[in-house]
Amino acid sequence: MSNKKSGAPLHSQGQAFRAFANAPFLRKLRNAFGGSPILSPKILRFFSACIFLFLLFFLFLRFSPYPALTSLKNRNVSTRIYDAGGKILQILPLENGLRREFVPLEEIPSFIQEIFIESEDKKFYAHHGIDFAAITRAFFQNASQGRTVSGASTITMQLARIISPSQKRNILVKIRESIDALRLEARLSKKEILELYLNNLPFGFNTEGVASAARNFFSKEIKNLNEVESACLAVIVRRPSLYNPLTNPENCARAAFELMQDSGHSLEEFEKTARSAHSFRYPFHAPHFVRYLSNLENSPLRKKADLSTSLILEVQEKAEDLLSTALERYAENRLSNGAILICDTKSGEILTWLGSGDFFDREHDGQVDGVLSLQQPGSSMKPFLYALALESGFSPNSILPDIPMEFGFEKLYLPQNFNNRFNGPVRLRVALASSLNIPAVYLLNEISIEKYKKKLMEIGFASLEKADPGLSLALGGAEVSLFEMVQAFSLFARDGLFRPLYGINDEKMKKKAELPKKYKKGSSGYKEIPVFDMNTARLICDILSDKEERALGFGFSQTFTTPFPAMFKTGTANQYQNITALASTPQYTVGVWMGNFSGETVIGKTGSSIPAKIARDLLLFLQGNKGEPFKKPAQFKKERICSLSGKLAGENCPDTVKEYIAVSGNADSRAKCDWHTKSGTTYPAEYTTWFHLKNRSGIVDDKGSPLKIISPRRGSVFYYDLSIRPDQQKLVVEASGGSEEAARFFVDGRFFCESRRPFIAQVPIERGEEKISVQCGNESTEIVILVK
Repeated sequence: MSNKKSGAPLHSQGQAFRAFANAPFLRKLRNAFGGSPILSPKILRFFSACIFLFLLFFLFLRFSPYPALTSLKNRNVSTRIYDAGGKILQILPLENGLRREFVPLEEIPSFIQEIFIESEDKKFYAHHGIDFAAITRAFFQNASQGRTVSGASTITMQLARIISPSQKRNILVKIRESIDALRLEARLSKKEILELYLNNLPFGFNTEGVASAARNFFSKEIKNLNEVESACLAVIVRRPSLYNPLTNPENCARAAFELMQDSGHSLEEFEKTARSAHSFRYPFHAPHFVRYLSNLENSPLRKKADLSTSLILEVQEKAEDLLSTALERYAENRLSNGAILICDTKSGEILTWLGSGDFFDREHDGQVDGVLSLQQPGSSMKPFLYALALESGFSPNSILPDIPMEFGFEKLYLPQNFNNRFNGPVRLRVALASSLNIPAVYLLNEISIEKYKKKLMEIGFASLEKADPGLSLALGGAEVSLFEMVQAFSLFARDGLFRPLYGINDEKMKKKAELPKKYKKGSSGYKEIPVFDMNTARLICDILSDKEERALGFGFSQTFTTPFPAMFKTGTANQYQNITALASTPQYTVGVWMGNFSGETVIGKTGSSIPAKIARDLLLFLQGNKGEPFKKPAQFKKERICSLSGKLAGENCPDTVKEYIAVSGNADSRAKCDWHTKSGTTYPAEYTTWFHLKNRSGIVDDKGSPLKIISPRRGSVFYYDLSIRPDQQKLVVEASGGSEEAARFFVDGRFFCESRRPFIAQVPIERGEEKISVQCGNESTEIVILVK
């Protein structure tokens, strides 16, 4: 006959029980009790069943799903955000303004832990989640009084209630809390339970956890509380509305004194402490910066209790003062807003992030972040174009034409300088330092828009990915952010190495700093990417810190004067709605934007000197009177050149300057000036129109260059004006070069006229394609245009 449950024969089970009953230790035990049997098979089965049920219950407590506990452990906390020096920038609120700060148990003073245990659960370390003695005592006390006068909830049961809150308070809820308390004890250590309890205790008034309570009621960090203040906190949790020291200091003091009556502190001390309680004014520094951190991919905000940033509050406040002063001064000019970004040049750490003049200024869109919003930067973009030009065969002494020029075809682009002047031949150094427009457009046309845009994408200008501004890109005609500008501008003082800006002092977060899409992050995190040659970057630094060559465009302005080497670049968008300034030293890089988020134009020509002055003052604040020099370019040597031709100075050159010349340069870079002779100055033929705009000394070497039609450009598109008689439909054609003094003009192969120098003629045009040709001696050239 078999046991249906186990499938084992009954006589086998009996033998097993008899073998166990006759074990040596049991025989000795029976002898001690006079030889009577102790464990019969029935008793053994009973105890086995009990042990099995106990183990089963323990396994349930230990391993059964408890998602509410997991949820509590993973719930968001109020992140404390610090600046680089440990000063609090913000303590982030959670939903509905709730503050819940987390502090590890070892950072909560032991006497505070003891006070809460004394107040809520004296036998916390002695029981396993349920205090049966307290339950028995509470039962008889409440029964004798006919009402609830005593509770028996342990700290573990209170934590269970926090984990799974319920509006009802009945026997079933109590049983569930008791079981959950046992589950907690089976899964967590006492320290873990106490840590969760103290950090999630509800104190009312949008406050949870002892750390937030210490700050909210006594304006202190938890580590700075004394015993009396801690006792006041311990009684608040019993009934927040009754014992809140902010509204009921007497009730709070009396209850805390009763809790700590053996501590040696008098009732007067408790009353004085309760009356001194006052609400904490939460700091609200750098709101746009904090928002930027919260929007980062895998942002640590609300997931970390403490977050250390690279921001320096002292510098942030200085930037706020300078910007608000400038906005107040120029308010009548409709200059209503601004933004400032400062980074450490060497490391890329963000030191200051000021998104607007006033975050709470709704009238002027103060919550819009001027560091990240897209604006036209104007000429402040030019350094990147000139750096690419240096890497495309140009040099600091290359001569660029600053003359009337037209670019484009159907849509002609005729750039103008900000002062409406043409300076003729200018050296590349002068063109960049003085921020001349026409040479910049000329360079972009020579290099190509595609090549320049590709380089800008490499150095972090992601906002340009879909932009198509044409040649106006040379003058900052596309919208970019101040963040992108500062990030890219800082690479010049770093020998052309691109480094992404970051704001969190955390090695893991540094590795997650955003790189342009072209670069892949390695296992060691981001690294510096060489996007410009070292000598290119050093030449740009030298040019933009050159006070002498800046004079053509800006005079000898004190705005750019610092007691240490510093490079500046400013920019002004059309109608002055955006004015920008960038400044950099080997230590710091500053970007300042001013204007209006609404797009309104500024009244009057306030100019980019306003943000430039702020940038300079910030560098002075950061560096005082000291600073590192910019590094000199290697394989370059300063030699004396002609200031007009850019070639090595000759004996007839009236004005010379020193310039960096490549030691291993080609023959052209080592050629001596041939513009100046004993008989006077001779300009190349391409400067003919410019030369004749005014009475200038010297001559134009018209015969020194090949015959070329200067205007219009090949492929240009014109429109037939129906309001003008056909015989008056004419087009001005201009040519230069050639070996003779006269040139013949042809339209579609038919001779039209002859012109002596300068070669200019008004030729007739008709609708359709027109072929215009010019012949000079044995040379000829032609272009084809379209008339619609």
